[in-house]
Amino acid sequence: MQILMLLTNAFDPDPRVYQEAKVLIEKGYKVSILCWDRDPKAPFQENIDGIYVERIYVKSTHGRGSTQIIFLLLFWIKALIKALSKKIDITYCHDFDTLPLGYTISRLKKTKLVYDAHESYVDMLANNVSPLIKKIISVAENYLLKKVDLTITVGDILKESLIKKGAFQVMVVGNWKQLTDFQFSAKVLEEEKTKLGIPKDALVVSYIAHLNPERKIEPLLRSIENEEDVFLVVGGRGPIEKIVRNSAQKHKNIIFLGFVHPLKVPFYVALSDVVYYGFDKNNPNAQYSAPNKLFEALAAGKAIITGDFGEIGHIVKKYNCGLILKDYSIEEIKNAINILKNKNYLIEIQNNSLKIAEKKYNWQMAKENLIKAIDKLLN
Repeated sequence: MQILMLLTNAFDPDPRVYQEAKVLIEKGYKVSILCWDRDPKAPFQENIDGIYVERIYVKSTHGRGSTQIIFLLLFWIKALIKALSKKIDITYCHDFDTLPLGYTISRLKKTKLVYDAHESYVDMLANNVSPLIKKIISVAENYLLKKVDLTITVGDILKESLIKKGAFQVMVVGNWKQLTDFQFSAKVLEEEKTKLGIPKDALVVSYIAHLNPERKIEPLLRSIENEEDVFLVVGGRGPIEKIVRNSAQKHKNIIFLGFVHPLKVPFYVALSDVVYYGFDKNNPNAQYSAPNKLFEALAAGKAIITGDFGEIGHIVKKYNCGLILKDYSIEEIKNAINILKNKNYLIEIQNNSLKIAEKKYNWQMAKENLIKAIDKLLN
């Protein structure tokens, strides 16, 4: 059975898309990905662990706002032409910006249609596009949700929202992680700490993701800059990359790794004691937030520092696997870090993280859900 996945990034690789594709390949499905390379830098065609990746070059940038629709349409046209020449049993759309394309392909090729809503797409746009375009997207999503054979999403809060919009067959496949991916020998981790200049007894906080202003990284930098016994490891790229780089140059206890390949992220999570995830609570998408950082921390058995929003806030409070910030002030973040300097308390929190990962939030559970749903869809 042939599954065609549609994606509007260059798959370098996208962690969620990669995990889902690998599961389906292991089950015996053939998975290919048509994706949009905006740079364009990655190979035109590539086989990544059995996933056949075909990139469509339409030069653009992220964050263009309303003008992005022109470049998106070009991607849709090129992808549609490619797709029509393929044998497809399931058209599998990742996020709303591929759903109109996927719906068209599914009707022309008479395939089943799967929609994976990684987030609330309209809310994610925030103020980046005009209200009119947001309204059009909202109406289009509400219409297309009723045409989808299977809708997948990241958490229970977003699932309920999609059902209210008209989706009728919805299941959760969380951004949950394979626990074994986060297991490394103590010797290897200590060797890397030595290379990075991190003292043996220092508390290590990590943040490896997009470096965007809404992630509240600047107050994190300020809160750690003068702490001799706390080290911060930051990885990623984005608008505030220069700020992070300058802070790392001035303060030896702040380490900037630059872009970290997704397959290398588990290693640096395992190396840390605490995972930080900030997000602007006023962002409409915050109410649904169930980020990769949360489930990476759980899989590695690490404490989490975050705000009181979305699914991440609910899980941290329910299972006592981290600390909830009242706000993103320097004082509040410093206070949370000081609490976690208590080794006994830190170990208790870390054990709670690992327990809930082993019991519920792990990729084995998500994998079984996904396989059952796809098998049922085709049978």
